[in-house]
Amino acid sequence: MSAKAQTSGNCPAGLVHYFGLDEKTTGTTFKDYVSATTATCEGCPTPTEGLFAGAQQFDGTDDGLTISDVKNFEWGPNSNFTIETWIQVSGNSSTNRVVMGRVGTESRMVWWVGVDANGYAVFELRDRSHKGFVMGGNGVGNIPVKVNDGKWHHIAVVRDGILRRNKLYVDGLAVGNFEADYVDNFESVAPVTVGHLLLDGKYRYNGKLDELMVYNRALGEAEMRSRYNKGAGNYCGPEQVKPVIVSEPVKFGVVDQQYVYDVNATGKPAPTYSLVAAPAGMTINATSGEIRWNPTANGSFNVSVKAANSIGEATQPFTIEVKQSAGEKAGLIHHWNLQEASGTEFKDYYTPYLATAQEGTRPAPVRGAVSGGQHFDGKDDGLNVEKSQNFDWEPNASFSMELWMRTTASTAGNRVLIGRDGKDSEVHWWIGVDGAGKAAFNLLDIAWQGIFVGQNGPTLNDGKWHQIVAVRDGNSGRNILYVDGEARASGTYTYQHNFASRTPVNIGYLNDGGGYHYDGDLDEVKLFGRVLSPEEIMERYRMVYDALTELVSFSGKYAQESVLLDWATAVEVDCKNFEVEHSENGESFEKIGEVAATGNSNVKVEYGFTDTAPFPDKTYYRLKINNLNGSFTYSKIIEVEDRTLTASTFMMYPNPSTLGSEVAVEITKLDKDEQVVVMISDLSGQVLTKQELIVDQNGNLQFTVPVTGNFRSGIYNVSVSNSRKTLSRKLVIMK
Repeated sequence: MSAKAQTSGNCPAGLVHYFGLDEKTTGTTFKDYVSATTATCEGCPTPTEGLFAGAQQFDGTDDGLTISDVKNFEWGPNSNFTIETWIQVSGNSSTNRVVMGRVGTESRMVWWVGVDANGYAVFELRDRSHKGFVMGGNGVGNIPVKVNDGKWHHIAVVRDGILRRNKLYVDGLAVGNFEADYVDNFESVAPVTVGHLLLDGKYRYNGKLDELMVYNRALGEAEMRSRYNKGAGNYCGPEQVKPVIVSEPVKFGVVDQQYVYDVNATGKPAPTYSLVAAPAGMTINATSGEIRWNPTANGSFNVSVKAANSIGEATQPFTIEVKQSAGEKAGLIHHWNLQEASGTEFKDYYTPYLATAQEGTRPAPVRGAVSGGQHFDGKDDGLNVEKSQNFDWEPNASFSMELWMRTTASTAGNRVLIGRDGKDSEVHWWIGVDGAGKAAFNLLDIAWQGIFVGQNGPTLNDGKWHQIVAVRDGNSGRNILYVDGEARASGTYTYQHNFASRTPVNIGYLNDGGGYHYDGDLDEVKLFGRVLSPEEIMERYRMVYDALTELVSFSGKYAQESVLLDWATAVEVDCKNFEVEHSENGESFEKIGEVAATGNSNVKVEYGFTDTAPFPDKTYYRLKINNLNGSFTYSKIIEVEDRTLTASTFMMYPNPSTLGSEVAVEITKLDKDEQVVVMISDLSGQVLTKQELIVDQNGNLQFTVPVTGNFRSGIYNVSVSNSRKTLSRKLVIMK
């Protein structure tokens, strides 16, 4: 069989070496599927199961391969090449672990690709004069991504001699991209080594290695994503491959919102997909593996999916936790309502993917357009969505992004409301306000290709709330920008590349240049996985705008065992009433009362309400502001904390007590199931007894104090402490 016939014929162009590492028994020779070259070993790795047929396990001690035919590695200063492989490695190491490399014996040339001591992918490329550098790890200019988690990772290095750039990819996305000019070449009589480096006897690789491929050209961004293929790779070797499911299941959902999970698996022949167990109504595409489901009830639902071909099968069981709907129409993927009154985490109702801030750059809570919102200071405030894969749109994807903003500040230099500037590709998109105060939508893919739409519509820094909706219609190829329910700008573009990136999505700024920081209020940031129609967008604008009531204050305080709430409006237009809601966790609210509104007013009107049954310690409140036409909005959320010690009752009896008796202690309204410390001391501070007790599930604590020989007649202090407060009472002992 010829070398060329050993591949399936659909390998990428420019492939000059392909070591499949599929050898099933331990030997000293490893074949190359595209040439007559072989890799040999003295200390040889052990055959093991791989992602694509077999793989090799290197022990980190003496295993290693040698490639003596080096003509395809004799690069010049402006040569193009690519090396890619799949690795599985765990833990840290005392030294770098080399997957593949070469050390010149007659010069200072050295290059290698592997994993550093801390588990980061690394690529070093230095010519015969030792000009060059190390890229990867957590150094300046790199995107730190660890690969030592025991999972399979795709590693690739690229030298583009024409553009004079070195690139390092992990799982299809660049983690390092630097310009590099070389003055000398990379030629040597030394061999290329795999699993080790001929330098000091160190730098040995310990882990699995599969699919080692070398090209005589620089693979591009889109090719790298294809080679990784969401973890399933694009196998072009001769082996039949048993399926392995490589995708992580989506384990969350919302009632009435479509659940989608795209199952990915390796395998040759290509596997087909089926559901072994699933809730009613769930379907799977047998060819693509895409699961779709419209949950109609909240709860836990068990699923098991199978990928199978003629060689074998793999199953993946998981559980989906479905939460109650928030009343939105279908297609909503993310909703950061930005109503948090404190902290650095901002919840998304539809996923567990938080928007986070640093302590010093957290925006300030304000009254929003719908409920609470956040004020960004235009200097350094900003939120990051680290898990932002739902923004990795395909070229023909359709989506809509909606938000509400209000500002009176200057918009000079452009101010970004939400966006992403890829540090691993040229992907660059943002929605914001341009220097003239007009709405703007810029959408560029991984190759910096796309269009800008904007420069039309109302001036937005007028101190009023404005709705902005950016729509991408993948079917028609149109990008459309809406302001206050009306289309203001549009353009047509056919994208050839996707928008995938590992870079976080930014809210309130863009991590590029000076930051393009927004100075103003922001509320209700949403992403839909479909095109919102013009009619829907206008309806959504009217439902919010018509319900806006200018609430100038909203506060609460504890008074004995109740909470007194006070609020005031500056403007009311056809306002019907205020529904008072409270919550124990700041997320799930219930109605506890209703207060009639004045209706129409241009002067300050004050209101009040008493919650006679607040939650222990802390209660969250908001107002639902209803209008006569059926529209409504919410106030910001406030949290009211019981800071008084009298919130808990502390009883001891009999008190005074006598020597030889027992004193019963009962305390209420503690945190249920928490651990507390009980301590008894005399007036000089000497501790007689100290013990740890657990509060019961009702928040009550009961125990007895034996008045033994340790006591004398006098006054003692009995204290109970938890993480927030200390309660104490005086105990009198008599003869």
